[in-house]
Amino acid sequence: MPSQPSAPTEPPAETDSSPPAETLTELYFGYSADAPDLTTVDVKAVAPATLAGEPAVLTVIGESHYVGLPALGFHELCSCKPLPHERTHRTPLSVGAEREFSFESDRLDARTVVEGRPLDAFPGPEEATVAYRFGPEAWTTIRVADGGYETYHTYPEYDLALYTETTMTPRRAAQR
Repeated sequence: MPSQPSAPTEPPAETDSSPPAETLTELYFGYSADAPDLTTVDVKAVAPATLAGEPAVLTVIGESHYVGLPALGFHELCSCKPLPHERTHRTPLSVGAEREFSFESDRLDARTVVEGRPLDAFPGPEEATVAYRFGPEAWTTIRVADGGYETYHTYPEYDLALYTETTMTPRRAAQR
């Protein structure tokens, strides 16, 4: 990971020069109580944050994004490549797609709603907590919101802005 990440919403001077991947049709969301090995991914931008009252890290990676909330045992890895997690969910890359999935542990309940919106629904990177531009109109953004976070993944080739909203509810220790 870079020790001095660039400003979270500043686009890079040039767009990503990585070779194009094969045609994508789905985005994968993997959930785990254990942190994934991020040394194997291409980290683009990182920002510290607070989620559910605890320190968190928001990371845009070459394949999509990672949100980590170690104090509550929550790790979301989103990728255009299949994931090895036990709790993996798929979302088609299409306008009109709707999905909902959840993560539950003894410390946290999280619920993610995914909506495939037209590309012009993307509000831009200005309000994002962390953002990275991969190419013209191709962005990944993460924004801390009330009770959780929101992401956008834009795919101009599909005229798509894939939006997610994750709400988080920490579980309190049982009262005696």
